[in-house]
Amino acid sequence: MSLTSEEALAAGLKLVFALPVLRWPLAGAIIAILADGLDVVVMNYVDLGGGGIRDYHLFDKWTDLFALVTFFAVSLRWQGRDRAIAVTLFALRITGIALFEALGWRNALIFLPNLFETWFLYVLIRDAWLPKDAPGFRTALLAGMVACKLAQEYVLHVAQILDRYNLSEVLDRLRGR
Repeated sequence: MSLTSEEALAAGLKLVFALPVLRWPLAGAIIAILADGLDVVVMNYVDLGGGGIRDYHLFDKWTDLFALVTFFAVSLRWQGRDRAIAVTLFALRITGIALFEALGWRNALIFLPNLFETWFLYVLIRDAWLPKDAPGFRTALLAGMVACKLAQEYVLHVAQILDRYNLSEVLDRLRGR
């Protein structure tokens, strides 16, 4: 199946914004995560006459792999426990995506949430900014990050709140229209 022009544009943007991770892991990860929403912008605001983004969830999961693979490549440079946890969480996330796509089982994304991305960010933040003599703070930060990620996964995949609205409607509601 070939991509529509809108799908090609959104996929190209997500790929380009995932590449900086390989050179500047923390800054690149932040860029890639922010760019993850570009497919929603393209879907809602760009009409190149190609038919749009036909199946958003399928498209989003496949193009999320650009960032996940760059994150994974960086995590393979790590050593010991950090690397082992990253490899395990990456494998679990890929399994969740595969189950979602193959079986249409959306709960796979809850039972196997994207904690790989959370772990990746945590390790980079920890190593860049957190003092080694503050294990309690490190634990609290990781727990907070995991809690936020699980809440996001719940909103997206269980409550499916964003499935009921398009970006224009969300922005209108935020502006009080």
